[in-house]
Amino acid sequence: MGFNIAGLLIKGQTDDAQINSLLESKIAFYKTVSFEEATSSLRDDNTVDILQTKTGTLIITELGQIYDISTFEKDIIQFMISDVSDTYYFEKYTNGKLDRKYIYSQGEIQENEGQGIIKEDDDVLDLIWEFTDVFLQNDFMENRFEQKFKRYKL
Repeated sequence: MGFNIAGLLIKGQTDDAQINSLLESKIAFYKTVSFEEATSSLRDDNTVDILQTKTGTLIITELGQIYDISTFEKDIIQFMISDVSDTYYFEKYTNGKLDRKYIYSQGEIQENEGQGIIKEDDDVLDLIWEFTDVFLQNDFMENRFEQKFKRYKL
């Protein structure tokens, strides 16, 4: 069984008000979780897991949840990876302008807007972890299994 994960990756500091607006819900701290718990498909319902640094934010959401990120005024990536259903979703905006949208499902490219960043044979999960490393500037690629996320109820 492969990865089933979805989330948002933001470059720059974000506060609770920005996160609440983006998720269209007020978040309330619930508990601290490990990387393994944050990325598990067996997660608490109606929760998000957030890892923040001074330079970026990674929000792990429920699989299948898609947010409108088109008006967000920073670099933002939305992703969904479902190895089980062979579906991959990647969307990147910079200050409200679409840079790239790529959706691949069961052997077919469903959407392919913009250029660069990702191509058909790329491993979407590896690309997301690389962007996380750049956005959070915390050596995420090397230390992801030691990271502690804050779980919030929606």
